[in-house]
Amino acid sequence: MRALVLGTGSADGWPNPFCECASCTWARTTGTVRTTTSVLVDDVLLLDCGPDTPRQAARAGRSLAGLAAVLVTHAHHDHLDPAALLARSWVGPAAPLAVVGPQSVVDACEHWVGPHDTVTLTAVAPGDVLDLGGCTVRVLAAAHDVGTDVLTRDAVLYDVTAADGSRLLYATDTGPLPDATVAALAGAALDLVLVEETFGDCLDHGTGH
Repeated sequence: MRALVLGTGSADGWPNPFCECASCTWARTTGTVRTTTSVLVDDVLLLDCGPDTPRQAARAGRSLAGLAAVLVTHAHHDHLDPAALLARSWVGPAAPLAVVGPQSVVDACEHWVGPHDTVTLTAVAPGDVLDLGGCTVRVLAAAHDVGTDVLTRDAVLYDVTAADGSRLLYATDTGPLPDATVAALAGAALDLVLVEETFGDCLDHGTGH
């Protein structure tokens, strides 16, 4: 498995362009810029697709034309920019693309998919297992409130096993892992774990990070 990390920033990136704290000032003066979180796996799976993702792929010299699937954790704007689907449609006929995520992701994307686009939208929930791009994708529960009007938290994490057996856990935008997720990962041999660390040792913000 080859995982290219396209972005490691939070919703506002780092530095926040409106902030002059010591951290953001240092980042700005040193030219350190972190964009919204996204990871490209073997050029066939894209984990999250925020507003920075397509341009970051281009800066890294990578094409997204060969994507088999986009796995979206939730519908917050920094993890999902449906306009990327419109840009893809302008290129013309393309291979099928699966966009996978909670129901809120499907709802956000459906108006960006035209009748002739080769895009399928698939709603998933924790416990689902899919075969995408030659990889086995297991959907896990996140502890992250997306602010929807549903009673459950409409956000997920992804456990991806490539054809060669290597395994990646993508666990961004979550608080302490739910018991069901810990149980699902019991005994797992993970080769790469990507976990956010947004608020340092501050634990009382109540935002599900």
